[in-house]
Amino acid sequence: MKIFNGITMKKIDINYKKLLLVIGVMALACSGCRKFLDVGTPITKISGNNAYNDDATATAVITGLYGQLSNNYFYSTYLPATSLFEELSADNLVLFDPPSQAGFDSYYKNALEPTYAASGETYWRTTYQLLYTINTAIVELTGNKNLTPAVSKRLLGEAYFLRAFCYFYLVNIYGDVPLVLTPDYVKNIAIPRTSSALVYDKVSDDLAQAEKLLDYNYAALDVTKTTSDRLRPNLAAVNALQARVYLYRNNYSAAEAAATKVISLSIFSLGNLNEVFLKNSAETIWALQPVTSGYNTVEGQFFKLNSDGPDRDHPIYASASFVNSFEKGDGRKTGWLSSVTTTAGDTYFYPDKYKVPFIDGSTEITEYPIVLRLSEQYLIRAEARNEQGNSVGAVADLNAIRSRSRLIPTPAVPDPLPALRASLSKTELKPLIMRERRVELFAEWGHRWFDLKRSETIDAVMTEAEVYKGGIWEHFKTLYPVPVKEILLDPALTQNQGY
Repeated sequence: MKIFNGITMKKIDINYKKLLLVIGVMALACSGCRKFLDVGTPITKISGNNAYNDDATATAVITGLYGQLSNNYFYSTYLPATSLFEELSADNLVLFDPPSQAGFDSYYKNALEPTYAASGETYWRTTYQLLYTINTAIVELTGNKNLTPAVSKRLLGEAYFLRAFCYFYLVNIYGDVPLVLTPDYVKNIAIPRTSSALVYDKVSDDLAQAEKLLDYNYAALDVTKTTSDRLRPNLAAVNALQARVYLYRNNYSAAEAAATKVISLSIFSLGNLNEVFLKNSAETIWALQPVTSGYNTVEGQFFKLNSDGPDRDHPIYASASFVNSFEKGDGRKTGWLSSVTTTAGDTYFYPDKYKVPFIDGSTEITEYPIVLRLSEQYLIRAEARNEQGNSVGAVADLNAIRSRSRLIPTPAVPDPLPALRASLSKTELKPLIMRERRVELFAEWGHRWFDLKRSETIDAVMTEAEVYKGGIWEHFKTLYPVPVKEILLDPALTQNQGY
C-alpha cells in the first residue's frame, strides 16, 4: 500500500421566512460597505431601530448570524472555513495538483500575498461584517424595554458570546486586529489595530458577560422554549470557549476549572465514535444548522474522494505524516478517515468525520457541523493539568478519550490503543497531548494550525512540510497578511511583518 505524501429533515427549527427577511436586512447593512470598518451611511436605522422593537424580529437577527456562518462556508471564507484553509496551511492535508488550485494553493504553500483577497472574500471582511450586526445587537439589546426581558437577556448573552468567538479567531489568524465594539460608522472609519493581549482581554470580558446572561438550557427558535437541538450557544458553550481562551493564554488553573464545568454536565458524554458527528450527539456542545439545500455539511461533500483518487473537484487528501500519527488500534483512523485505492495501486486517505455527501433535493438532515464538542474539553483539561504538574490527572483525561477510541483486540493488534501510563512525566506528556489533539481534532476549526503556533513547534514542523508542499517556510507566515485593500481604505491599519 502506498500513502501519498506530497501527500428525514422532518422539521427544521429555523423559521426560513424570518431568516430570509433578516438576511436581507443584514445584506442591506453590508451591501454598501467597501470594507466593514468603513460602513458608509448608518444602516442601523433598518436593523437597529426597527428590528429590536419586537421579540420575533430581534430573535431572527441573531438567528440570521448562525445562518450566515453555516451557508456554504468553505466557499465564502466565513470562520468555519478554518476547517479547510488552516488545515491546508498546516501539515494534515495535501493539495492535489496545486497549480490548478489557485484558490487553495497560496494557503497550502503558505505563500499568501497581501493582495490575496483581490478576487474573493477573506476572514477579515466576512467576520467584521458579522461583528457589525453583533455590535448593533449588543447596543440595541442593552437596556431594551421593548422586548420580553427573558428574550432580551438570552439574545444579549448570545451576542456577547458571538463577539468573543469572532475576535478569538481574528486574533489567532491575524494577530493584532482593530477592536471594533460599536456600530458607529464615524468612529470606525479609521481605527488602528489593537494588541492581541487587549483583544484577548475583551474576549474574556465578553465571555464573562455571556456567562451572566445564559444558562445550560438549549433555546429553541423563539428562545422562550427549550429544545434538544444544540444550535444556539448556551452557558456550556461559554464555558467551553473560556477554557480554550484560558489555555491559549497559559492560565492553566482557570482553563482546568472552565473545562471541568463542561465535563461535569450530565448532558454530555464521550460516546461511540460513529455517533460523534451526528446531529445533537452526546459530545456536541454547539453546532450550526445546515441552511444550504442538499447539504448536511460542506465537509461531507468537499473532503470525499472519488474512487479514482483526488482530482480538480476533490483535490484534498491526508498527508502521510498525519496518517502515520495514528497508533495501532485507533478507531479514529478507521472511523474518521476513509481511503480509496486507484487502479494504479495508489492509496489516498481523506477526512471522513461527516458521512453525508451533497444530495440534490434532499431535505433529510442527520448531521450538523459541530463547532464545540466535549473531547476538546478533555484535551484542554489534560494539557492544563499537565502544565500544573498534575500528570496523573492529565493521563486520566487522555485515557478517557483513548478508551472511547479503542478498537476491539485482534490477533494482529492484541492491545489496541493502550492506556497511557500514569507515571509519565510532564515532559513526556507534552508531545503525547499534541499528538492526541492532532488525531482527535483534525479538519476542525483550525486546531492543528493554532496548536503548532502556540506550542512553538511550527517552524520545525512546517520547514519539513514545505518540502512536499513546494513552498518556503518563514516564521512571519504564522500570521496571515492583512488584505491590502483594507489598508488602502484605512490608513490607520498596518501590515503584518514580513508581507
